[in-house]
Amino acid sequence: MLYNRPRIKPIYPLYRLNSKEFRIGAQLGITAEFGDPEGQLWELASRLDGRPVMEVVEEVREVFPELTVEDVIEGIELLDNEGFIEECLEEEADVPVRYMPNINYFSRYIGSQGNRYTPHRKISETTILLLGLGGGGSNILTMLAGLGPKKIVIVDYDNVEESNLGRQLLYKESDIGTPKAEAAARTISEMNKDILIEAHNKKIEKPEDVLDVIEGVDLVICAIDEPPFVAQRIVNEAIVKANVPCVFGASQVSRGRVFTVIPGVTGCFDCLNLHYSMNDPQFVEQFVAFRKIDFNPPTIAYAPAIFQLTAAIVDEAVRVITGYAEPRSLGTQYEINFEDGSSFRHPSWKRYAEKCPTCGKGKKSDWEIFQYYENKK
Repeated sequence: MLYNRPRIKPIYPLYRLNSKEFRIGAQLGITAEFGDPEGQLWELASRLDGRPVMEVVEEVREVFPELTVEDVIEGIELLDNEGFIEECLEEEADVPVRYMPNINYFSRYIGSQGNRYTPHRKISETTILLLGLGGGGSNILTMLAGLGPKKIVIVDYDNVEESNLGRQLLYKESDIGTPKAEAAARTISEMNKDILIEAHNKKIEKPEDVLDVIEGVDLVICAIDEPPFVAQRIVNEAIVKANVPCVFGASQVSRGRVFTVIPGVTGCFDCLNLHYSMNDPQFVEQFVAFRKIDFNPPTIAYAPAIFQLTAAIVDEAVRVITGYAEPRSLGTQYEINFEDGSSFRHPSWKRYAEKCPTCGKGKKSDWEIFQYYENKK
């Protein structure tokens, strides 16, 4: 491998255990212990601070003249293979200080031949459409402000109410009675003046309502879930038509779910309807029964639980945008259990290119389930 100015990643501690052993890292799963009876590797690791690589090589060889240049480079490669090496880059001077903790986090996932600033750069060039500014969307928006996308388009039709304030922590008492889109835009502008905010006080009732605001958008986050299932299907149709990825999130009583649709790549929401129609004999019956009762539960929203879900949604969005780590909800529903903090993936569903009426060549009339989205009886 080629190295210019390698260094031990500053996010990891480097420390001696005794005269013959040392460690890098202090977190379970990200710690390596090195047996080093002659101290050669320690001398190398302790000098890897971002200086030119040949300067480090020569210093180590002055202490251990029996080592060749190739020997020292092999030592760097050994540390690199353990994930502890990164290049000292010049981009740091060009990045606002507020984003450096994010970049330090990304460095965990970036090897010496990569660039830990790339995920941040991708985020800063991204326009996100956020649908819904309630318990989910308002907290998603707060986290997005800390990540620094180029632009956020926000959509909601409600006004701030006192009952929102227990978990929609973006809003203040002085915002009560104000349209959420207006209050959110004002607050986010105060949090991060570099983000362009475009606010729409409107209700999403049909795909065209989404298509009206999706131009120039790179990613959609859907935080609306009313009416249940119908809202997701409306947004799904729009994002498939616009060919824009979407991260969907919804909360239940003590669990939340996240799933992501990338048009033309993953199955869409209607593919999920087809998947259940073909694999669950009770799916249509259950769906019809649920639709008939017009279930209107009281608001179930506990802030610590909501934050578990919204954090997963935002992280999934960042994974899709940057690829810093593999997304967890492509073609599957990623579920978070608020009670014990566990998570798991549901069985995946594929894209039915020949059968789906929304993202494929299929006909809606071929599938019983779709008539019940339009007719409750």
